Parts: sequence; C-alpha cells; structure tokens
Amino acid sequence: MKLYFAACCLFICQLIAAQSPLPQFGIYTLEEIYMKECAFDKNAGAVILLDHAIADTDEEYRLITHHRIRIKILHQRESDRGNIRIRFYSKDKFEYIANLKAVTFNLEGDNPVLSYLDNKSIFTEKEDNLYSSIKFAFPNVKAGSIIEYEYDSYMKHYGGLSAWLFQDEIPTLKSSYLLTIIPGAEFQYIVQKKPNYPIVIKPIPTTGKFYFEMNNIPGLKFEPYMDAVRDYLQKVEFQLAQYTTAFGDQAKVNQTWKALAINLVNDRDFGGVIKKDISKTDDINIILLKETTDSGKLISVYNYIRKNFTWNGYHSKYATEGLKNVWEKKVGNAGEINLILINLLQKFNIAAYPLLVAERDFGKIDTTYPFIDRFNKVAAYVKADGRVFILDATQKFSPANLIPFSLLNTTAFLVDKKEFKLLRIESDKDVYDNTIIINAKIDSNGLLKGAAKITSASYAKQIRTEKIRADENKFIAEVLKDPGSEIVIDNYKFDNLDDDSNPLVQNVEFHHEQNLSGGFVFLTYNLFTGLTKNPFTADERFTNINFGYPYNINLQLNIQLPEKSKIDKLPPDKTLSFGDKSLIASRSLKVEKNMLIANVQFIQTNTLVPYTQYNNLKAFYKQIVDLLNETVILKINN
Repeated sequence: MKLYFAACCLFICQLIAAQSPLPQFGIYTLEEIYMKECAFDKNAGAVILLDHAIADTDEEYRLITHHRIRIKILHQRESDRGNIRIRFYSKDKFEYIANLKAVTFNLEGDNPVLSYLDNKSIFTEKEDNLYSSIKFAFPNVKAGSIIEYEYDSYMKHYGGLSAWLFQDEIPTLKSSYLLTIIPGAEFQYIVQKKPNYPIVIKPIPTTGKFYFEMNNIPGLKFEPYMDAVRDYLQKVEFQLAQYTTAFGDQAKVNQTWKALAINLVNDRDFGGVIKKDISKTDDINIILLKETTDSGKLISVYNYIRKNFTWNGYHSKYATEGLKNVWEKKVGNAGEINLILINLLQKFNIAAYPLLVAERDFGKIDTTYPFIDRFNKVAAYVKADGRVFILDATQKFSPANLIPFSLLNTTAFLVDKKEFKLLRIESDKDVYDNTIIINAKIDSNGLLKGAAKITSASYAKQIRTEKIRADENKFIAEVLKDPGSEIVIDNYKFDNLDDDSNPLVQNVEFHHEQNLSGGFVFLTYNLFTGLTKNPFTADERFTNINFGYPYNINLQLNIQLPEKSKIDKLPPDKTLSFGDKSLIASRSLKVEKNMLIANVQFIQTNTLVPYTQYNNLKAFYKQIVDLLNETVILKINN
C-alpha cells in the first residue's frame, strides 16, 4: 500500500485497536522465563520477544529514536546473538548513539540472576568515512537466557528515517514502531508483507503520530538460490518527500526519477566528482596510445582501475573521501572507484554514465517511486562501438565484456539529466559454461584413477577464479571434490587465471574408490559436474528461485575397463525436459573396445523461477540427480 501523509495525518486504512502497553525493562513474565520453544516456529534456536522503537522529534526537528530489543535464547547454538553491533551514520556527526543499557537474565536454580552490561565493555569502532559501530557482548549468555538492550539514536534531521523491519531470521513475537511526523512533512511509505500476516496501522489523532505493529512472525531462513532477504522481509519503508527545517525553510527530497537524476548530477559527491580534473594520468595515457577503438580504450581504462585500485569493502553511491585522496591512495569505496572510472572514460571522450544499482543480494527496487536507499552502489553504463558495457571496477575478476554476476536479474537507474531511465540487467548471451573432459582407468579392485580437464568460460570462469583467489584449498574442497563424494584430488594446476581473453582451465589428477560388492563394481560417471545432489530439499519454499545466469555443463568421460570385466548393467540413454524445455538434462552411455564412454549434458535457460513452481522444480531436479547418479554395474572376472 502506498500513500502520502503530512502533519494532518491523512491516511487510508482500517482503524485497529491501539497498541498494547510494553513490559518494563528487565522485568520478565513466567511465560518468557520458562519458554522452551517458539509455538509457531518450533525449530527456532532463539526468538525475539520484543522489538520496539519510538521515533520522535525535538524543537530542532532532530529525529530521536528510542529502540528496545528483548531476545530469548532457546538453544546454545544461538548464544552468539549476545554479540551486538549497532551501526550508525557518523559522517559529519549526523547520528550518534546514547543511553545504551543491556542486561542478561538467567534462572539459576529457582533464583533469578540479572547481569548488567558494564559500560567499559562498550566499544565504538569507525568502519569508514560514513559509518561507525557500537559493539558489545552480553555477559553470561547461554541456553535459557533472556537478553535485553535499549538505546537512543540522535539524527540531525528526518532525512535519516529508514525502514522498519518486522521480521528477522529468527521468529518475532511482537514488533512495533511509533513514528512522529514533524509539522509540514510529507512522506511516502510502502508496507511489504505476506497477505496472511496481519498488521496494525493506526494514526493517533492530534498527535502527528503513526503506529505500526505485527505479531507472531516466523523467521525468514536461507534458501538455495534465493533473492535478497530484504525482498521477503515483512517491513514498512519510508521516504521523506518534503520537510521544514528548524529555520523554516522547505527542503524537498526526490519525488520523481527525473528529480533524482538532476539532484545526483548536481551533487558534489556524485556528479561533481565526475566533472573534476584528475591529474597524474600518464600511465593511462601511455596505455591508450596503443588503442584505436573506443571499446579498446574502455577496456584499458577499466582494467587499469580494477587492477590498481583496492576496494575497501564498503558499498556506496558517493565519493565521500575526496577524489584526490582516493586517487593517491588507490583505495576507496564502491562509489569512489566507479565514479573515478566514469570520470576517466568521459575524459577520453567515451560515453559513460553513472548507473545506480541494487545488487541481487541487496534487494529489488521499487520502480514506481525513487527510493534512493533501495540502491546500494553506483556502477558505470558505457557505450562504445555500438555496444553497451556495464562495469563495476570493484569486481576484480569480472572482465569488461561480462556483466557483473551480482547485477544479473536486477533493475538499475541510469543517471543523466536528459537520458535518465530505469533498465533491466539480464544476460542475453553469457552463461555459466563448464566443459569437463575425463580420461580414466578402473582396476579390478574398483579404484578409478584419471585426469580431468575442466574448461570454465564466462560466468563459470568469473565465479571459480574469484573462489580460487580467495582460498585455493577451500575451492578444492568445496568445488572440485564435491562435498560428500569420495573423490580425492592428487594433483592440480590452473591455467589462465589472469587472462581475460581465455577460459580458465583446471587440470586435475584424481582417484575415486568405487563401491565394490560380490565381484561387482558400481561405477559412477557423474564426476565434477556439481550435479550430484538436489539443492532443493525443503518441504516448502517462501522465496523465488534466482539462478542469476543460464547454465551449460557438458561432460565427456572415457573409462578404460579391466580386461576380464563385463558390463552387467548399462543404463539406457535418456533425456529429461522440464515443461517449456528451459531445463534439459541428458545422458548417453556406450561401451567400445572395453572403453566406457559417457556423455552428460545439462542446459538451463530460465534464470528466474517463482516460488509457486518450487515443488515442480524440486521434483525435476531430483529426477536429474537420480538419472546422473544411476551407476553402471561392472562384473569383475578375476
């Protein structure tokens, strides 16, 4: 539901009973003390008993929010919930945290024990030039504990008003938010919730207050290939459209996409950075002397930035550090690095524009209203030689001709005073492409030994290169060995890790002990495909399935059989096709001159599947896994 409301609190909603009184801080009911499980989410290891905030104003129109959270620890595995981080926007002293207190309640025998947080255990940590964190750990947290804390957030004005989340990854008994609207202010808010989850939305007449409440909300758990968690959380989002400052001035916030584009272009830390002159670019000038096309220049500039600049790990839409410092230090946030990239491309007369993006794991944007906080960073939209490039120089393993994986299946906003527009980012030609060629030999004891050549192109190369560079041993264990399988990697070598023009080649020597029983070997051929297990196991699904990119996996396997062996069972050739043929898996097996030859193909073209089709997709993936895991039965004659 969307609506604007001002000081008079115009609203369209059914009036519901006023909020119930809150329990006192540090006072707990017998029901809370003796709670052993959450009635509506019985597998939960912890439950939020209360998540409540009151957002109000003072005579200077500052936004002051009192936040209080109470959590019951049901299982020891959730004891880490006692480690708290409160993040706040500290740039220019816009926000600060005060009046923090916390307590742990435990029942020792029949005696209640309250352990209060020592102020000396509270730490403030600067994250970057925008954000800082308050960090502390509750004392004596264990199964059965109740932990509770509260604090006040002070912001300079209502421009810092953010979404209220009713839902968490653990269940919530009660979540409520009381917002005071400053005189003359105009907001838009959007409620996102499942139809069967009731919500209280109530104005409080003559006070300028608005109250929201939800109860008994199950936790939102991780599901394979899910969209961003925030896309499914029960929440209410706000965007300030207009407000009156303490000096009586009218301040407006973007209400149209055009206004957002114009304001960003004129913003000192956004469009202003693009217009600034960058000195000391001799290295780039020398590189570009060799290029005769705009696309060649584009790729050279992009490669220079992504290979010489280090992303500090912070997402941003702005260059807050200052262009000179970032250029000299070669370190910056996502906004700083990509705005410098756009600056340089424009300097060399290449059509480059800022592109506001919301990465897939950050969440979808609302295309009907310019909620700028729905975007988490800025990338580059570039035109050269009749092609469009979408670039993010923080992604060191994403070549210029490949849309960054994190942006696939998202909607972005092109920032330009005249050419502003929303655009959908999808892969029209690039896929996750793996070709596996294996030559192996099996002996009479069921030991399979061989060599595999895995050629990974496009997104398969990007994803695998990133994992190899992050942790080579982890890549071997989690990708090549396929967790739970019996494959042992004896030796390996990677080629073309840093070569954007050629695929990644993984040369692997391995052995694999096959199941042996009563003179029969149960021989598997489903090796290195990543298709040995069904990723979909839950009984029901709450989120859409977002694969990101299409898949193309091909396996060619040759296994030399023992001389005196004989095939007892050779599974027939078979092809499986899902509905509209957007998912196809096939297997063919034959024996020639004592050589088992296997060919497996897996093609998936549909990258987005709604959760309503989950049961069908789950069943089909099970068919695929069962098909590819069906063994060849080999009779060993010694």
